[in-house]
Amino acid sequence: MIAIGACITAGALPGRTRADAPAPPGGSPNSRSAGFADEDQTLFAPLVQLAPPGPARAARAVAIFDRQLAFQRKISFHPEIDAALQRIIDEMPPRQSTMIRAASLYASRSIPWSNQPDGTRQISVAGGPRPASYLYQLTDHYRSPETPQHFSGRWALRRSDGSATSAPASVIGTLSGELLLDTYGLGALVDVAAAALAQCYGDLRPPWDVSPGAFNQHDRAMLDRLHREMPHFAAKLDEYFQFHNVLDEFQSPAGPIVLYNLDFEVREDALRKYPRLADFYRTVVAALTAQYAVLDATGNQWLRTRLDRGHVQLTMMVRDGRLTPFNASMQPAGEGVALDAIDQGSYRTLAAVRLTRLRMNFGLANIGFTITYRRDPSAVVFDGRMNTVPDLVAPPGIHQAMDLVGGTFLRLLATGHGGMGVQFTSRQLPSGMYQLGGSASAELDYAPTLEFLARIGDALANEHDADVRAEERALGEELFDAFVIDYVNARAAILAMDDGREP
Repeated sequence: MIAIGACITAGALPGRTRADAPAPPGGSPNSRSAGFADEDQTLFAPLVQLAPPGPARAARAVAIFDRQLAFQRKISFHPEIDAALQRIIDEMPPRQSTMIRAASLYASRSIPWSNQPDGTRQISVAGGPRPASYLYQLTDHYRSPETPQHFSGRWALRRSDGSATSAPASVIGTLSGELLLDTYGLGALVDVAAAALAQCYGDLRPPWDVSPGAFNQHDRAMLDRLHREMPHFAAKLDEYFQFHNVLDEFQSPAGPIVLYNLDFEVREDALRKYPRLADFYRTVVAALTAQYAVLDATGNQWLRTRLDRGHVQLTMMVRDGRLTPFNASMQPAGEGVALDAIDQGSYRTLAAVRLTRLRMNFGLANIGFTITYRRDPSAVVFDGRMNTVPDLVAPPGIHQAMDLVGGTFLRLLATGHGGMGVQFTSRQLPSGMYQLGGSASAELDYAPTLEFLARIGDALANEHDADVRAEERALGEELFDAFVIDYVNARAAILAMDDGREP
């Protein structure tokens, strides 16, 4: 699932645009805010895009966001699991090896599968809010949610060859879920992201940067703005993260270019109150390297992220308030796009992950997906398909043995059943509710040797897994609480946007 993490943020790349989309803000190339939001506009202004155009749009957006925040706290930070579902989770392998063991799980008698007429074996789950938490429960069948803020999910396995054997050589595994909301769908989030890009700048004044990565007055201007408008959230960021760079600003004949070039790392001493998370960070994250990029058909980049032993980098380019492609030298490589003006397009993602142990690298590279994006007035669809066979990363001598163990599994993952597919959808129903859906499906090979190795890794991963996730949620809620305080304090500025004009 690593290859879909930035779909919503990155949006669709060049394709056919909506004819009714408004033109981006203009201005002189030498204007300090050409194509960008006014400096006196609150950083929370993009939230107005959550509500459809019309009278009192800001007030409606605030009401929508208030409901979403209350729901988000429960589902993100206070999950609960009923006893029946917990028993199944205890029988299942950890998340990181579920796919590897899927074919053998199909035949497991310790899991109370719900057997479908076509031979599919399925686990169904329903989720719903409680006064201070979000409860997930085991159900005897799958049914789409009918009440706002409720969830339905399923994990299903079926024999890939249609045979009746109880221990198939491979299975088609599908993990899917639906969530019904009364707030907004993916289309509104794309619109918020498009509006937020116009807020991505420092001061847009010379002296301009001459090369990427130098922390100077442009970075300080952005951070000062963040501290001024979001003081509680900014203070939390300062507490837990050390920023080496935020953005770089360059001048060009077409106007200012902002290279949002975030470079930071976690302050390890700040994690002392989360000892399990701190230990995980020191032992696992500090040995992990990962890359992720969003590319177009010509190989230009639209988003690039990198994790290098706890050091995090995120790069994207904004010109005239639009997301802009850049090349390997981080120079503009084409016209920018207004994300909210795209109704269809496609892009590629490429990822790699490596773990260093005993001075040796192990992992996967060339994890590639092709994503298509479609949007109409009532729906948004991100549809992805794996387009390459991932490469195993291992030291010479070990690589060949690992390929014998896992190569077949990876090739089937990338090519079997049309290749691994992922999809995110958002549809507005006639009732006005939003139905959000997500699914991942792939053919999964029975690989007993690889499964044996996975069990060894699981024993290490399980040692503190539940504790680490609990502390991750606690840290996340700290940041969330700080954001909410700043948002509440900014409500008046957001509501003032209804005075005299309609966004």
